[in-house]
Amino acid sequence: MAVAENPARRSVFLWGLVARKECWILTWKAKLLALLVFAISAIVGAWGLYPFLAVNQPLPSEVLVVEGWVRTDALDGIVKEFNAGGHSILAIVKDVRMGGNYWGSGRYKSDYLSTDLSKLGIPTNKIQLIYCDLVMKDRTYHSAKAVKAWMQDQKMALKSVTVATQGSHARRSRRLYQKAFGPDVNIGVLALPDSSYDPRGWWRSSEGMREVLFEGVAWLYIRFWFSP
Repeated sequence: MAVAENPARRSVFLWGLVARKECWILTWKAKLLALLVFAISAIVGAWGLYPFLAVNQPLPSEVLVVEGWVRTDALDGIVKEFNAGGHSILAIVKDVRMGGNYWGSGRYKSDYLSTDLSKLGIPTNKIQLIYCDLVMKDRTYHSAKAVKAWMQDQKMALKSVTVATQGSHARRSRRLYQKAFGPDVNIGVLALPDSSYDPRGWWRSSEGMREVLFEGVAWLYIRFWFSP
């Protein structure tokens, strides 16, 4: 049943073109409650964002792939995983400028990693360097495709591969490698610690804010919009 509108609550002006009506608004208590809910949500989100991005789930596999841009102070974690995870090949993948000189191409970075890892106990004959073209977009995906192509050249039919990468990049790397390799290969991931900021309070430093927030946005991109 329709309820008649109280004429006292409605005023008409300008020959019926403009009307004034009573409306509901939030009280100061409601605004305070909304602010409190937002603050709690922000705190919970900040607390859980890094652990979500820095997923750490290595798998037993013949090949341990190391992204060639990782920090050298995280190599102990790579050596530990290589020895404990039953891997027989450590593949360092690096995007470089093909045709450039040694320094300008970026090859020196992966060479440094290879040298340091061999000093830490990994035999040089078990370290494989893989290069791919430097691209401006979707570099991790193109690196994954280069690793897959190398394995195909080696006639490797693997059921699983583990990728070692830096901290909050881990979830994104795992998903992009999974897209590159397809559903027949299980992708594990090793999240290496990032010494440039404290992961338990990443929002307290500019480096942590840049890294974690960027990776959060990048994860949303590859989760909902990225298409190979």
